[in-house]
Amino acid sequence: MAIDLLRCGNVTVDVVMREGVRFLALSILSLVIVILVGSSSLTVWFDRVAYDVLNQYYASFNYAASDVVLIDIDQASIDRFSGWPFDRSVHARAIDVLNSADVSSITYNVAFVGARGTLGAGDEQLMDAIKRSGRVVLPLIAENNQELKPLDKPELPGAILGHADLSLDEDAHLRRHYLYAGLGFPRWPSLSLASLYIYAPVKADDFSGLRTPYLHVGFSKLWSRDYELLLPFGLASFSDRVLRYPLWALLEGKIPVERIRNKAVFVGLNAPTVEDRLQVSSTDAFFSTEVHAFLFSTLNRGYTLSPSLSVWAVTLGVLATLCWSMVLARLPLGLRLLGLSMLLLLLSVPVWLLSFGYWLSIMPMLAGISSMSVILMFGRVLDFCVGIKKPQIN
Repeated sequence: MAIDLLRCGNVTVDVVMREGVRFLALSILSLVIVILVGSSSLTVWFDRVAYDVLNQYYASFNYAASDVVLIDIDQASIDRFSGWPFDRSVHARAIDVLNSADVSSITYNVAFVGARGTLGAGDEQLMDAIKRSGRVVLPLIAENNQELKPLDKPELPGAILGHADLSLDEDAHLRRHYLYAGLGFPRWPSLSLASLYIYAPVKADDFSGLRTPYLHVGFSKLWSRDYELLLPFGLASFSDRVLRYPLWALLEGKIPVERIRNKAVFVGLNAPTVEDRLQVSSTDAFFSTEVHAFLFSTLNRGYTLSPSLSVWAVTLGVLATLCWSMVLARLPLGLRLLGLSMLLLLLSVPVWLLSFGYWLSIMPMLAGISSMSVILMFGRVLDFCVGIKKPQIN
């Protein structure tokens, strides 16, 4: 099985050609394995495991957000204002207080929807407060193939709508989000991106993300997503270090105005009796408002993690497999060292891209290297066994 193209000795050309064809065939088999693995669910599973490992590794990553303040609708606030849901005049008061404190944006992560025939006094107060502010972001949700807009209004003066969709993977863990989504066409920005449009409009148009081929598939009645991003590392650190106050403290004037002035303020539930936490890892779970605020802060800083197309991972796997085959073949030492150097360079590419915010799967590359090693080792063992069994001719 071993090939020596430059030191044939007394081996015939036919033997060399035959061994070369065998080596080429085995190399092609390894490349086929790379392509099949790169397009299979095995790569998806491996990437989830790798992401979770890195997420745990960077759990203590010091991410202190100076641009965000959280206003928690916690259990103490719920108890003070006669239980959940609040009368909407309470939310109107909160928006007015934030507006008078000159905050940069108010992201109110409460879906003001429900079967209401006519608007009550609290609804009118809420709409007036939103209009007076002019920098409120409200969530849009979808149920039963319908987009449910706040207060059942097609348009709400003073408010920008953002989709609140946080898509879970098959194992019920949150690892990714989408900058745009919507029924039929993903026209609504995410809650975090909509907040950035108010906070820093120039930055809001500078984003990346994996595109989704939804345009020509006929998803006219389905919820469509576009510009996929992975959840950046550091959410646990953000949740621990972000400046936050309870809603009751805001309404009772116990928050110093200078602590929230010119900040992006996110208001949302922080009570497990009302909202379930979203599982991000085996040990960490967070409320949706914490996630949206973290995503806003990462977008504002340009700290994103974009997945790459599988074709690039497969291409990298093919090149790595070819380089490894150069190392395993009995070529001159210089060529083998060249193959090893190129392989090490290719292995560093995913790490290098990760530092720039791009996720490139290494599973196809690992599959190619391991399959090439196993196949060649099996072939050489088989050749050795056949050689032992051959009768010796004197």
